[in-house]
Amino acid sequence: MRKLLGVLLVALLAFGLPACGDDTGSGDDGGSGLDGAGTDGGSGTDGGSGTDGASGTDRPICDEINVDATRVASNLLLVVDKSGSMADPTSSGSWRTKMQDLQDAVEKLLTDGEGEINFGLIAFPDCDNCTQYSCPCACTPGRVEESVGSAVSSIRSTVNGLVSAGGTPTGTTLQVADSYFQGYAGEGRNFVLLITDGMPTCPNGEGYEVTQADINLSLNAVVGLKDHGTDTFVIGLGEDLNSNDPDLLNDMAEAGGWPQAGAVKYYQANSVEGLQNVLSTIGGLVLSCDMALGIVPEFPAWLWVFFDDVEVPRDTNHANGWDYDSTNNVIHFYGSYCDQLRQGSVESVEIKAGCAPPD
Repeated sequence: MRKLLGVLLVALLAFGLPACGDDTGSGDDGGSGLDGAGTDGGSGTDGGSGTDGASGTDRPICDEINVDATRVASNLLLVVDKSGSMADPTSSGSWRTKMQDLQDAVEKLLTDGEGEINFGLIAFPDCDNCTQYSCPCACTPGRVEESVGSAVSSIRSTVNGLVSAGGTPTGTTLQVADSYFQGYAGEGRNFVLLITDGMPTCPNGEGYEVTQADINLSLNAVVGLKDHGTDTFVIGLGEDLNSNDPDLLNDMAEAGGWPQAGAVKYYQANSVEGLQNVLSTIGGLVLSCDMALGIVPEFPAWLWVFFDDVEVPRDTNHANGWDYDSTNNVIHFYGSYCDQLRQGSVESVEIKAGCAPPD
């Protein structure tokens, strides 16, 4: 994830009614001909209907001011598995546990994304101070331990303090995430990032068994998030996570809106390096393609956008270009232009607003 180096909004605002540019057509000040022969009427060079505006009305004068435009940060709620099996090795022959790999990889994600992504945290199950698998709260859904937008230092501390214990209440925890985002009033696009090392075992499996009811509950929870406007990324951590239902994580990844190409739709990681790479990729995808304007443009139809001095097309179909959201005073980017922002390949964004196309 590379930071966007510069953002400049150049606004051309209206300050009066005299003509802006060359006025051609009938108006109040001219007669026929270049010099306006006649009295108070006829066609002339001094304005009225024609290339610059509506009949009898001159376009306003344009002037330039510089206003900052800020990138709208996306919201990423980390939903991480801390069940008893997270104390097992990530891969055969490894001395590192899945929890250790998760903690180290999430630390890097938080560091790289600080200031550009609003992070939050849910860990599941909500169960501590018990043996690895057996405890009375083994199937308690996770709770929001760190709200979206919390300080990265606080989230980092909480993640580093996680202890592996209990079952895997994936579906009910994702329902908690859904409820949280339905009540969330912040700006930016909402995402859930699920990291799990196995199949759900709660509540119907009581923390020990994989049941079809819990499988269905997990998938339906992702569908519910998507229906309410929240996309979900799915990461499978470890070599042995798909023995019971090899299709579940694939189905969840597709339902969440961000499947990978190929047979394996979810993101798979079998080492700390693999998990760090996956999180870096997802972090780049989550970076916002929205920019909030520092002023409300007086003429929203007359907006122009440039990436490094090259004009970006306006696209009201939202396929490849940009469009203006007057409700939120935000410019949204789509397609390859959104990709350029996320990849950090744009040095500066210039947005011009006014009463005539820029020179």
